[in-house]
Amino acid sequence: MPLPAPTRSRLAVVFATLAIPLLYFHRATFTDKVFIARDILRVYYPLKKYWVERVSQFQFPEWYPYDGLGQPYPGMLISGAFHPTNLLYLLLPLETALKLITLGAYVAALAGTYRFARLWGQGRGAALLAGLTYALSGYLVCISNNLLYLMAAATFPWALWGAERFLREPSARRAAAAAVPLCLVLLSGDPQSFALCNGALLGLVLLRPRRSEIARAVPRALLLIALGVLLSSVQILPVLGVLGDAQPTAATLEKATSFSFHPLRLLELALGPLFLDPNTGSAPLALADELLQSGMQTLWVDSVHLGAPALVLLGVALWVHRREPLTWKVAGGALLVLALAMARHLPFYGWLYRWMPFWNSFRYPEKLLPYFLFACALGVGAGGEAVRRGLVPARRLGQVVLGLAAGWGVLLLGEWGTRWFSDGVIRGLWARAQPEVLEMLQGNFLLAAGSAAGMLAVMGGVLLWVSIPERRAGLLIALQLAVLFLANEHLYLVTYPDVLHQPTSMVDAILRSERDAGAGRPRVYAAVPKFKQEQVPEGLERIDITSINSVTILEPDTPALWNLESALSYLPTVSSRYFSLEDRLGAMELLLGRFAGLFHVRYVVVQASEYAKAGGNADVVVAEEPRFNAVLLRNPRVLPRAYLATPVCEPDVDAARARVFSRAFQPGRQVVLECPPGAPEDAPPAGDEPGQVRFVRYTPEHVELDVEARRSTVLVLNDAWYSGWSATVDGQPAPILPANVAVRGLRLPAGTHRVTFTYQAAGLRLGAGLSLGGLALLALALWYERRERSG
Repeated sequence: MPLPAPTRSRLAVVFATLAIPLLYFHRATFTDKVFIARDILRVYYPLKKYWVERVSQFQFPEWYPYDGLGQPYPGMLISGAFHPTNLLYLLLPLETALKLITLGAYVAALAGTYRFARLWGQGRGAALLAGLTYALSGYLVCISNNLLYLMAAATFPWALWGAERFLREPSARRAAAAAVPLCLVLLSGDPQSFALCNGALLGLVLLRPRRSEIARAVPRALLLIALGVLLSSVQILPVLGVLGDAQPTAATLEKATSFSFHPLRLLELALGPLFLDPNTGSAPLALADELLQSGMQTLWVDSVHLGAPALVLLGVALWVHRREPLTWKVAGGALLVLALAMARHLPFYGWLYRWMPFWNSFRYPEKLLPYFLFACALGVGAGGEAVRRGLVPARRLGQVVLGLAAGWGVLLLGEWGTRWFSDGVIRGLWARAQPEVLEMLQGNFLLAAGSAAGMLAVMGGVLLWVSIPERRAGLLIALQLAVLFLANEHLYLVTYPDVLHQPTSMVDAILRSERDAGAGRPRVYAAVPKFKQEQVPEGLERIDITSINSVTILEPDTPALWNLESALSYLPTVSSRYFSLEDRLGAMELLLGRFAGLFHVRYVVVQASEYAKAGGNADVVVAEEPRFNAVLLRNPRVLPRAYLATPVCEPDVDAARARVFSRAFQPGRQVVLECPPGAPEDAPPAGDEPGQVRFVRYTPEHVELDVEARRSTVLVLNDAWYSGWSATVDGQPAPILPANVAVRGLRLPAGTHRVTFTYQAAGLRLGAGLSLGGLALLALALWYERRERSG
């Protein structure tokens, strides 16, 4: 018995929702390769590996020791410490779990956009068109290298879908369907998206057609926001708890607006990635910083492509619904988000940075683009629906589209003959443009304009000669999929997972030397700024080269894959004290002469050529890697992880920093303390040893030592000072003082002592209680609602 047409339609949508993303990412889906790029390798693999190691031993990670002398783990929002997908890392190999989560994000993005479009009255085909336009847009494909932003972008359509349903008809079940994904946006690790998602939720209120409906919707929206914040308390409070100690990620407006969206890149919506060098797969440094004003020597994402046919359908939606206020409310909100993303070119982002509380903690405005692209995708679906219903004559639209194709062809010929784009537009905006970059841009423009003209010609043919509406809609969906596949499919990055498991020669050398290293883990510092790709064997792709380079030269936090600590900071909650020291390292002599030894850095990776020029000592060379111009050095002047020293008091952090870098300071014999008023006077360094220190227990959150002090002295523990740490001496609380600006110091009288250091993440337990309370309230409301319905 054949299935009814509606059932067949639903099954087709479900199959497409699951199959399209998996087929699109076939290089990752059907091979043993995994999604990997700079941030995946340097951030998410180490963080998730550490989470699995601790949780599998029934311990929750509160302190992360592998970056910048240590950082709070739950306060580091990008750790995603509470996201439920972490359970997959417990059940599956690390690379398999990450692959499934990444692929699942695209399925979730497509399905969430589909559900929202259906809620707004679009048919199944149109909603599917909207979903694949959003999920497979250039932005989402490229952000596969940064998992937390991908997960947030895949989740917020579900939060808005749930919120819209709750605003229309509130119930406990609908409140849960909105608040849970809203919470998951934050638990993914993206606070800026969480803030904007709450703003979009309030925007949904303003889309009500009548004032009376707006008045009823306001308290409902505020209730959802409060519920989302309550459920997220387990993440929010630890993050707030580290703000006073962590290095600000957006300390100035200039830093906050790095990776702003340049207006010139709007061309990519129709043409694809214009600014990438096809030979290297990335934008030339000068083009990224001088023309597009990235401020970071590269682009945040390589493409924001939607496709010329999609933009035609978006224009159709705006035209057909031009007299409806809803159209221009949505368009206005989308353009406002776009204006915020253009932070360096328009003033709106700067206003928020200066005047809105907590907005000055955010950075990288291009992260806001998914909200703009989501609105565009809904418009594409609405345009497809208008074509299907005949609200715009298909033949007339086909003629217009063919005219647009001819227009693109004219632009293409114009660039071929007169170089109006590469020489005219680009050189007009960028006077210092290099000839080779202009040649690259001309080639990219010719290819992109030719592709766009061809796709528009196909679209015009479908509209002119396919008369059955359902068949025409299906062909438009297939065409949009082909457009996105051809332009964006090569932009996501995969490589073999071997790089995660096979120690390099430098890692092997460290592990062999440190088998009996005692407490803590060996600490390394990577100071190799660049490498030469031409020295790498042929046959490797760019991402393979980059991955091998990262683990070979021990870029942070790749050493964590082998339980090695990185003294170089990369993650965002690095202590501001430590960062203020690290930021002053301008010369190899300072790094090797004082900094590395002072902070228990046992190994340093430097450029081999620079080390040779400086007349470096060959006796301390442990391993070499000629392919990347790198050499691993053993630090002969490293101080122990814990030792006793004579205090040198300073009144504040600035004076302490100056003393640490002064020639008069004697590392190892002296320690610079920030002493409270009335502290004992400094004593000159004595000639005899101040005593001995022995580790009894060393774990990330608990350190226990036995100390035999021959005189009044200071115990220095060479791990990051953070306000969540507390100490006891012989069972009695004792204050921890910042030592040498960035690490922990403890005054001790003469004698034998048992000293303990303990860390508790600020706000974690209160936040967990609030989140559990929120879940309990939701469960109670759902139970009561179900009981009322059944009764």
